[in-house]
Amino acid sequence: MARGNASVPAMEMTKWFDTNYHFILPELGPDVKFTYASHKAVNEYKEAKALGVDTVPVLVGPFTFLSLSKPAKGVEKTFPKLSLLDKILPVYKEVIADLKAAGASAIQFDEPVLVMDLESHQLEAFANAYSELESSLAGLHVIIETYFADVPQEAYKTLTSLNAVSGFGFDLVRGAKTLDLIKGGFPAGKFLYAGVVDGRNIWA
Repeated sequence: MARGNASVPAMEMTKWFDTNYHFILPELGPDVKFTYASHKAVNEYKEAKALGVDTVPVLVGPFTFLSLSKPAKGVEKTFPKLSLLDKILPVYKEVIADLKAAGASAIQFDEPVLVMDLESHQLEAFANAYSELESSLAGLHVIIETYFADVPQEAYKTLTSLNAVSGFGFDLVRGAKTLDLIKGGFPAGKFLYAGVVDGRNIWA
């Protein structure tokens, strides 16, 4: 997928936000079928646990995964990628169930797309996705992390109102405005994860 070959072109790579790290853009369309193919998160959790280390598995959240994808070849550029949430959430539920069965007590979803300027229908789709996952996440300490920029006020309100989530992480290196939002009101009984390390600097 990254390099291609004589008959298959390589998939497009792009920067992970404004860092020097890159990722391969998933190519999606209305007929895509998501399946639980990779058990990497569960296997690595079990590997660490066998060594006596209880880790927090981290997954790219469904909202960010779809938002950062692109329409596949032959698919209209205006294809609403978030319309695929209903198709992808059952796979997330399978992964969550496997992690719980393996003994995980906490799980983290990275949703950095929340730092972008989102429209109300996008924020609604985000909230609906985590409402759909709520019963699957019951009994887990659930963290949603954002990073690389400030979280706009509406996204902050939507994020911190989620019932299924017990902790929220924000970039406080580049997030001075987010810090003001936190000072102005943070949900009682929830955990705050403060991002105070510069995620763009590759040097220790």
